[in-house]
Amino acid sequence: MHAELTVEAGRDVGRLFVVRLGQSFTIGRGSDVAITIDDERVSRRHAAVELRPEGLFVTDLGSRNGTFILGRPVGAHQPVLTAPGDVLELGAHRLRLDIQGLDERSRRERQRTQRLDEPLLPKDEFELLGEIGRGATGRVYAARQRLLDRLVAIKVLRSDLGDDEEGHKRFLREARVCVKIDSPFVVEVHDVRMVYGRACLIMELINGPSAKDRLSAGALPIPQVVRIGLDVAKALDAAHRKGVVHRDIKPANILLVPDGPAKLSDFGIAKELDSVESLTGTGEGLGTLAYVSPEQATEARSVTPKTDLYGLGATLYHLAAGRPPFLPTSAKVLLEIMDRPPPPLSLFRPDCPADLAALIHHMLEKDPARRPASAAAVGERLLDLHLRFAHHRQSPTDLGRTSDLSGVSGE
Repeated sequence: MHAELTVEAGRDVGRLFVVRLGQSFTIGRGSDVAITIDDERVSRRHAAVELRPEGLFVTDLGSRNGTFILGRPVGAHQPVLTAPGDVLELGAHRLRLDIQGLDERSRRERQRTQRLDEPLLPKDEFELLGEIGRGATGRVYAARQRLLDRLVAIKVLRSDLGDDEEGHKRFLREARVCVKIDSPFVVEVHDVRMVYGRACLIMELINGPSAKDRLSAGALPIPQVVRIGLDVAKALDAAHRKGVVHRDIKPANILLVPDGPAKLSDFGIAKELDSVESLTGTGEGLGTLAYVSPEQATEARSVTPKTDLYGLGATLYHLAAGRPPFLPTSAKVLLEIMDRPPPPLSLFRPDCPADLAALIHHMLEKDPARRPASAAAVGERLLDLHLRFAHHRQSPTDLGRTSDLSGVSGE
């Protein structure tokens, strides 16, 4: 189950925001909000939306001009339960509120979550809210950790891997590598539990959208593409320095923190270069086809840090162009990945700075030896672009669209 907020009136008509179970998004004009509304009648921190198992709640945060649902004012600091199809009004903006998943499948999923709660998680410690995603090796649930009064994400090993010793090793490796990397640009793992023979990771719950969610309204402003790329390059530099290759860089695995960094998630198929552990089995090393490098497509185990640079290049191409470099519509995409150069980024994004387009195409080289030397080198080039945007926001002639970077991670 998730909520969708679609802009029906105001700037950016058609733009879509996604809120998942356990998430609470602040709406306003400020730089520290998850949903930025460029409207002088909207306060810097105007309202909040929170998705709970009961539904989507809207709270006015003491705004100057008020928050309205279908024309009715929302009392300050009083959460109001909305109904699917309701319209949220802030200043000159109207956002339609929809909840996806209120059907039989959602009911069955809720029952599965409740069954999970019984054997795996002590009720005096955790309150499970519901499923928020699925990774390479498990399901991810939102939960409230009662004693610490914080929201967490709990990843549970897939049931079909539960009796597989190798599956357990791979799953627990995700926790090990995240702790090993220890970077503010990587989703934090708080704890690991083995309960009734099943592994659970207690993780940081990011209160912001994924880069994939942001793509639902099309390509991102160029400064945001640069900032996200810079943060992911920092995450990859930290991982590679510890001998870890992620192998599944894609928009869905990049989570955007309001007024904070983008964070890399889901190390479920990561490879430790110094490990002798077998990685054969379920084909799990392939990653996601639209972002897979040529060497990963031919031999998933023969990867290096340069493989992640290709994935980052394909991801940034998608963020800038609104589509990945190769569309995985059929098995022919593997031949394209292996043999054909990607279409010039300028075909889909004429305002993309030449320096950024050149860097993205550099990362998409077929031969790993021809890609940038390292994630750190990519980060240096993205930092230079980021600083140029910051210093020339009013001079867009040589930089493409220079939108304000302040809301890059959660606008």
